[in-house]
Amino acid sequence: MNLLSDIDIFNGATCFVSMEYAPLGLIGLLTPQANTTVEPEAWALLPSGFSLINGRLVSQAPNLNQRLLDYFDQLESSMPQFGNAPLSVLALACTGSSYLMGCEKESQWVNAWQARLNIPVVTAGMAVATALKTLGVRRLDLLSPYPGDLTQASVAYWVSHGFDIGTVQSVNSSDPGFHAIYTTSSESANNAAQALSASSADAVLMLGTGMPTLKTLLIQRDRTGPPWVSSMLALMWQSVAAIPNTAPEASDLQTWLDAGHWADRAQAMGIAPTST
Repeated sequence: MNLLSDIDIFNGATCFVSMEYAPLGLIGLLTPQANTTVEPEAWALLPSGFSLINGRLVSQAPNLNQRLLDYFDQLESSMPQFGNAPLSVLALACTGSSYLMGCEKESQWVNAWQARLNIPVVTAGMAVATALKTLGVRRLDLLSPYPGDLTQASVAYWVSHGFDIGTVQSVNSSDPGFHAIYTTSSESANNAAQALSASSADAVLMLGTGMPTLKTLLIQRDRTGPPWVSSMLALMWQSVAAIPNTAPEASDLQTWLDAGHWADRAQAMGIAPTST
C-alpha cells in the first residue's frame, strides 16, 4: 500500500515500526508540536495488539488560534512524517482545531482526507462527539484548561453537535509561561473536578488533549455520578473502533470507561492514583 502516493515525501529519516507489535492495527497519531501529554496517554490507553507511530503538527504562527487552524489546514506537510508506513487509521490529537474549524467544515475535511488516504481519519473532536452520543448524552458539563475564548469556541462546537451545556469549570495551570494547557497537572484537574462532584449532567467532559486526564478518570470511575470522558480516551477508542475487523470487546466504549485494559498500564507508568 502506497499511503502517500500523491504526496511528496521529504528526504530524510522516516518513521517505521515492526508490525510484530501491531498485529491488530497501526495508528498514525498526529500531535500538536509542543504537546507533552498525548503520547504517554495514548500508550497507556491502547489495548494489546494495537500500536502507533507519532508525528507532529507544526505551525510557526505566533497566535494560538492560528496555529490550531494551521494544524488541519497544513496537514499535507505533516503526513510525510509517516512515509509509507501501513497505517490502519489516522488520528488527530487536537480538539482546538475542531472547535475553530466547526463541525460542518470538519466533517467535510475528514471525508476528503479519508477518500485521499483510503483509511479512516479520526479527529479528537469528532471522536468525543461519537462517544457522547454512544452514551446517550444530552446535557454535558465541561472541565476546561483553555483560555476563555477557546473555552467559548468549544461550547459552541458541542452545542452544534446537539449537546446542552451545563457547568463549565476552569482548571488552573501551573506555568502559563510555557503553555497553559500543557503545564496543567493532574492535581489541578482533580481539584477543579471537585466542583463537579455533584454534577446532574449526563456526562462530564475533560477538554483538550494536553491536560493530563488518566488519574482523574480513574478517580471518577470509582465514584457515583455521571460518566467522565476525556478527549484522549475518546480519540483512542474511536481510532481502534474504526479499524476494520476490530473485535467487539476492543471497540466497546464502556470497557474503555471501566479502564479494564488500561488501569494496570497507567499504574505501571506512574500516572494512576495511589488511592481513590
